[in-house]
Amino acid sequence: MNIKRSFYTMLISVLLAFLVGCSGSFSKNGSGFDESKDSSYYLSQVEASSGEAKTNWQLLAIRALIKENKLSQANTLLSKLSTDLNPEQKIDKILSQGEIAVRTGKRFKLDTLSIEELNNSQLYRYYSIKLALDKKNINAQAHDYIELEKWSSKDQRQQVLSSTWNFFSKLRSDQMDKIAVGTNETTLQGWIELSIAYQTTTLVGASDNENLKQAFHDWATRYPNHPGNGVISMLTGEQTLSVDNEGKKVALLLPLSGTSHIFGETIRQGYFDAMKFYPQEPQQNIVTFDTASASLDKLIQQAKDKDVELIVGPLLKGDVNYIKQLAPGIPVLALNKVENKSDTRNKMCYFALSPEDEAKDAANHIFAQNKLKPLLLVPQNELGKRVAQNFAKQWSQLSVNSSPAYVQYFGNAKTLSDSMNKNVGIELVGEPIVLNDMPSESMSLVDNFTDFDAIYIYSSYDELTLIKPMLDMGADKPIGHSSSASVALYSSSKSHVANASNDFYYDLNQTQYAEIPLISNQLDTSIELPDSIKKDYSLMRVYAMGIDAWRLANRFNQLSSNQTNFLDGMTGKLSTSEQCEITRALSWQQYSNSSTKSETISE
Repeated sequence: MNIKRSFYTMLISVLLAFLVGCSGSFSKNGSGFDESKDSSYYLSQVEASSGEAKTNWQLLAIRALIKENKLSQANTLLSKLSTDLNPEQKIDKILSQGEIAVRTGKRFKLDTLSIEELNNSQLYRYYSIKLALDKKNINAQAHDYIELEKWSSKDQRQQVLSSTWNFFSKLRSDQMDKIAVGTNETTLQGWIELSIAYQTTTLVGASDNENLKQAFHDWATRYPNHPGNGVISMLTGEQTLSVDNEGKKVALLLPLSGTSHIFGETIRQGYFDAMKFYPQEPQQNIVTFDTASASLDKLIQQAKDKDVELIVGPLLKGDVNYIKQLAPGIPVLALNKVENKSDTRNKMCYFALSPEDEAKDAANHIFAQNKLKPLLLVPQNELGKRVAQNFAKQWSQLSVNSSPAYVQYFGNAKTLSDSMNKNVGIELVGEPIVLNDMPSESMSLVDNFTDFDAIYIYSSYDELTLIKPMLDMGADKPIGHSSSASVALYSSSKSHVANASNDFYYDLNQTQYAEIPLISNQLDTSIELPDSIKKDYSLMRVYAMGIDAWRLANRFNQLSSNQTNFLDGMTGKLSTSEQCEITRALSWQQYSNSSTKSETISE
């Protein structure tokens, strides 16, 4: 009996070793990397294998760690690789080293690889790395995007097309002139012409949808097989996400008591009122839980007991981090964002009204108005630094060869008031914003206001009422007070309030500001808004968030990465980016010297 048992044990061990070796192998058709597996899965395979199979699993684990942004752990595992690698393993090691280098802002040489020796999966990784390395070279980037699409898999293609269009659509004419197009490079020429058609139609005041459709139809006639046809339906608004098949049973997790209850209650009210705004959409069966009343573990178990299909919430960032760690087995639409968005065992999307997102939208808007050198005025705190970082990161992607974004930090309203009482103005000086993930470069300070053509101010209403006259005082002339001013002023929604004074409108004349559509278009809605939020724009924004969260829940099964402008929401035009993060494009208004009037700049 013991001999027989030993024989079976040996046989099973041999079979397991064989299966592990097979599943961890590399091939010319692909690397064997499964996007749905996390690093813990691959690391467990490393522990259970040996020899060449172990090396294969190590390389796959390194890729998973890089994807989850666990770069230190990935580097440690790279250092433990065998020195005796076969050709395929050597290629994979170099590609992983390159991916880590670009994520940490370090230089890297790809010339040790020969593209003739790479399979499709490796070519995709190769050009992803090269694209990041070519960040300051528009011509090289344009060609990299063409190659990236060529070698992308079916699952990667839509994301690549969205990224490619995002690159070409924001190029100015002088930047397009720097792209060398060969005689046979019809795909590249097609992207350039598509961008020109789009910009010509939308940036000259002829942005109605019929003109746009006609421009794209003319383009598609010339390029019937071009990959750009895959983004046209998004640009014309025809690719909107339809609702899922039927209404869901939803657990709404919000703080309904405690210090954050006013925000939780307002979101809850917007979530339920969404049914009045959109009666044609499926009605949900909603179960509400107060996150201030019990632990998330208990609330999630109660939700499971009620057979809910989707969790909407929680709202507070600490709770979002915790529910991500819990991986409750129920899909989650979180109402805040977290820093680490690595994959979890269940689908998790993130929707928030974040200042960081608004800063990125401001960068897009200011760049679209052909501004070249922006200065940011932000508070001297962690939030201000995050706003500056996100603006600068977006600006660096838009203005590849232009000036960086600059920043000047200010104190609180009392500090500003004290300075103003002493007749101390704000001089237009700033220092270049060095991105967290990029190496520091020495840049001289700019100390002449004519060097800046745009100022973006992230501040409260009280702070802005002080900052604007202090800017005029520092420059010894009105700043941004007319359409002909040399420096244009832009402000965030934070400083836009319902009860602004007449003096505020006069001082901020011609200043452009970002706002959510529910507020900028509130006269157009036939639905009566709750009295409790009408005179408080901060609560109205949260109310709008509740409405949009309800609509996102109705489309949750269809949410995936890189879907552009799939929904005209109350908080903005909604898109998805990496790891199902919902982003917003706001509408832009302009203050008039009339206290009751704002003019629309863009939607």
